[in-house]
Amino acid sequence: MEAAENKSGRLLQLREILLAHPQGMTRAEIGRKLKVHRSTIKRYVDEMSQQLHVPIWEGGNLVGINRDDYETKVHLTLHESMAVHLATRLMATRMDKHNPHAAAALRKLGQALEKFAPQISRHLLISADVMDDAAQRYDPNYLRILETLTRAWSEGRLVHLWHKQEETGRIFEYDFAPYFIEPYAIGQTTHVIGLRKSPDKMLTFKLERVAPDNDVESATLKK
Repeated sequence: MEAAENKSGRLLQLREILLAHPQGMTRAEIGRKLKVHRSTIKRYVDEMSQQLHVPIWEGGNLVGINRDDYETKVHLTLHESMAVHLATRLMATRMDKHNPHAAAALRKLGQALEKFAPQISRHLLISADVMDDAAQRYDPNYLRILETLTRAWSEGRLVHLWHKQEETGRIFEYDFAPYFIEPYAIGQTTHVIGLRKSPDKMLTFKLERVAPDNDVESATLKK
């Protein structure tokens, strides 16, 4: 029987290995890295999911961590929390689109500061409510594109997207590697900067113009 300390260390090691391989790994590959038989890996994956609360996806013979639901632990001082508050207040007052992810992040930070800094906590929760307010413009296409580009950026992957030219209204297809996403206060828009493939060229796209038509697919991750 494995010692509890040794098993705990292996589960942590398994988590770090899978975090380093966003496209997943086979159980045999994981077993070689952990130096255990691949039949043991299923038990490790189940225990990691239950004990460390790590969301798992499985497809074919691959196992990976679901990065959309994986929660990263962050430790902030009071002044670091204030810096986040100022940045998010700017976002809340300059962007008009409903963003449940931003609201959820603010709400978590506000709840974490409730006993330590109640006044700051209260205003963070108010900012979260502003982002969740019905007055915010609901744009599911924008949110879906932002999520897809975020995954591509975080995993260093290409995304295939359709972009509508502002001048002509024509729609063009691109294989695109994002490396920066930023809000643009003028016009309350969001821009993504990256490299277009074949031929290579740096481009900046406005997210609001990525396949705005319902009959055109917006953006998909490439294998």
